Amino acid sequence: MRVLHLIPEFVFSNTFHGAYKDVLFRTQWLESHAPACRQIRLRQDDLVELEPILSEFQPTHVLIEYTRFPQITQAVRAALPDAWIGVRSHNIEPLQHLDNLGWWPTRGPLWMLYGMFRLLFQDVAAKRTADAVLSINEWENRIYCNRLPGRARTEWLPYVCPQHLLPPAPQPVADRKVIACLPTSQENRKSRDLVLRFLAFAREMKAQGSQDTFVVTGDLRGWDLPDCPEVTLAGFVENLSELMGRCKAICMLSPLGYGFKTTIADALAANAQVIAPPALIKRSPDLVKPFLIRCDSRRPQDIGRVMQALQLEPRGTDLHQQLCRLAEGVLRRCFAAGVDQATGV
Repeated sequence: MRVLHLIPEFVFSNTFHGAYKDVLFRTQWLESHAPACRQIRLRQDDLVELEPILSEFQPTHVLIEYTRFPQITQAVRAALPDAWIGVRSHNIEPLQHLDNLGWWPTRGPLWMLYGMFRLLFQDVAAKRTADAVLSINEWENRIYCNRLPGRARTEWLPYVCPQHLLPPAPQPVADRKVIACLPTSQENRKSRDLVLRFLAFAREMKAQGSQDTFVVTGDLRGWDLPDCPEVTLAGFVENLSELMGRCKAICMLSPLGYGFKTTIADALAANAQVIAPPALIKRSPDLVKPFLIRCDSRRPQDIGRVMQALQLEPRGTDLHQQLCRLAEGVLRRCFAAGVDQATGV
């Protein structure tokens, strides 16, 4: 088996970013199961970056991270008609774009519509060209990927929390007092909504008698947030795994955004609870839903139920291993011939 692994260069710019964490599992898996693997970092959707490689390396399998490279995907199919081609789908790109910026971005609603249609075209091109679209979220397969025209089969390839984010020495659950919100430092409509809801949630929790410590991470300078003495702005946290090991719960309170919130799996792997709104729980994989605490942050009556749920022992400890086994099973099926040869199975 000869594998060509194509990854956008931006993925490697931030080791805490969801895309980096998502790609890391597959990168490490291919390194251990497919010795004849070439990894190429792509700056743009231009075949010029690949031509020197394809002239000397004829892969049997191609894994393309994300649907943002339709020209490269189509050119690889034309150059390698017999190769297996898989494309990772990270979220419903047109709706993610809308949730990030809203209908009235700086450049106006027509620009927003153009961006949404461009992203839809990329998703359709991947479905028509690839052999498989490997979605991060099974819910999105049902309501989006399966309905796109094209030859590719769709399959859920779960996100797996990387090893470097697993707390090496987590606190006992009974001693944990930190409830955290971990937004991206890039301010957009979605991340701002997440933080503002968390501030309101913390105020209400404190008003109802919570003794926990509420923390927001990330470089939020310039966000012009309202004063909230109940919440500590911790800034950039370099040792995120250590923080995860001290968290009683992680709050994902915004209903905005698609794909799968990788922080959910990271928190559950660290034996923390996850508090999420009904819309986000509905869009989560079926395997994950039972471990999430339902909360509409704008309904004060939900807070009491959340406080009761936080007194219970976390139930998501085994989920990390389940996701690992599922993800590895999908990759073994996709790269079946090469894996059998490499491992002797």
